[in-house]
Amino acid sequence: MADYELPDDLIEAQRAFYAAERRCQELVDAEPAPTAITALEAELSDEQRQALAAAREERLQAVEALHRHPFWKDLPAGDKMKVQAKLREAAKG
Repeated sequence: MADYELPDDLIEAQRAFYAAERRCQELVDAEPAPTAITALEAELSDEQRQALAAAREERLQAVEALHRHPFWKDLPAGDKMKVQAKLREAAKG
């Protein structure tokens, strides 16, 4: 694999995905337990449903921004997984 220089905006896109993913998880964690919902002991509020839908939409947009970034266009297929791993590490750092 060649040594690729990752564009700053691609690293930021990965960070945006991580943030959106965390937000989705926070919202799911705050929901009542699925067993309580099934047993009709609790329910999701409209606010919870709307917030989760919005967070999922944000996450989807982040994924699309990542995968549609022009950086990937000329990258050899054999290097893609290694470069993606490098990107994930750069975004965490």
